Amino acid sequence: MVVAGVVILVSVALIFTNTAYAQIADEQVTLSGDLENNPVAQDILEKIEKSKKWIAKLQERNFEASERQRELEEKRAEVLEHLNADLKKWDDLWGYYTFDKMLERALKDSLAKDTDTIYDHPLKFTASKINAGRAALAQVIENGGGPEEARDAFANAAKITQAEMITANALFNVLSGNAYYNQQILFESDGQFNLDLSGEQLRKYYLDYRTNPGYLSANPKDTLSWEDLSETNPSTQCRDEYLLIYRNHADDYVCVTEYTAEMWQRHGMGIPIHKEKYSVPDELTRVQLNQDRIGEKVSAINLKIQKIHDNYEAQVQNMEKKYAHMFVQMEQQQKDEEKTVLNKLNSDEIDAENFSAQIIDIREKYNEVEKNMIKEKFQVLDIMEKSMKENLDTLISKYDHDSEIKIVWNDKQNTYNATIDV
Repeated sequence: MVVAGVVILVSVALIFTNTAYAQIADEQVTLSGDLENNPVAQDILEKIEKSKKWIAKLQERNFEASERQRELEEKRAEVLEHLNADLKKWDDLWGYYTFDKMLERALKDSLAKDTDTIYDHPLKFTASKINAGRAALAQVIENGGGPEEARDAFANAAKITQAEMITANALFNVLSGNAYYNQQILFESDGQFNLDLSGEQLRKYYLDYRTNPGYLSANPKDTLSWEDLSETNPSTQCRDEYLLIYRNHADDYVCVTEYTAEMWQRHGMGIPIHKEKYSVPDELTRVQLNQDRIGEKVSAINLKIQKIHDNYEAQVQNMEKKYAHMFVQMEQQQKDEEKTVLNKLNSDEIDAENFSAQIIDIREKYNEVEKNMIKEKFQVLDIMEKSMKENLDTLISKYDHDSEIKIVWNDKQNTYNATIDV
């Protein structure tokens, strides 16, 4: 009896120790007759039956879960297949209207199709921004980023700012022959034209209507405009700021400004003789144009500063001359008055004592006049200097918040200098 009890306990222990892997037979466990009435044995038997049922239910659940997972994977594969098919149908239906297809059609017969620059066709620049966005999106996904982060990366890389669009448009016009590079760099980054700062530079292109290609092409019978400029000697020495150019249609040589020479060359009307041909930079990019544009702005500001100083110095010189002439006139008037008194003395109209008194009065009067003139002169010079400084301050204040340049004081030149803010 004891032995039988030990065997049953060991069996129960094995069953409960290996519930996940035990293989329980379906046969009913029975006890020998001498144990049927044993409450302990009955309890163990009941637990064995419960364990068998629990293991059976667990196996059934695992099977059902496995079946559901298999069915789910099959459904996912089926849905993915249908989705890809729908996407292909969508692409076949609307692919013609996508940007890539539109770009392909636009460049099909264009000279810009095989060029390296992205600025000789408007859509090529847009495509470069889209490609940058796609690359940024792919990088985020590769690094394990989420969809929202990927969308943000695409938007930031693909966006086109106003300044970028303006610059790209300027480059396109230059490469297409619709604009002069040296004129485009006179504009601000926002596309505005600062007439006060760059107007004089732009006007140099149109100083003489007779040299304007637009006028000449519209008035081919205006031979006087052609003949007035004509010089037949290829060795002609032009005056400063003028260039000698060979005119193709007239087979002669003309002295024109370098700005007119640039226009004539671009319109195929002439070729500069003693200077290299005008051309746009080899690497025409937004970076290059912005550098040249800022450099042009810096030069224009420094020219404005120099003109303020030049005007001040010219005014000082004119004032010095004016007062020097006034002093000469005053001395002459003093001499004339003294001479008049002397003549009265010589003609016995006045005596020596009266003569001396009048001479003293005259000299005291003109000494006072001279003092007042000197005081007035320095007051005027002081006003002129203050005006010059105010003009400088006004000019410089316009660029206090300009992030592209900085204006600093130059101790050696005793004035301000504009530089590129690197």
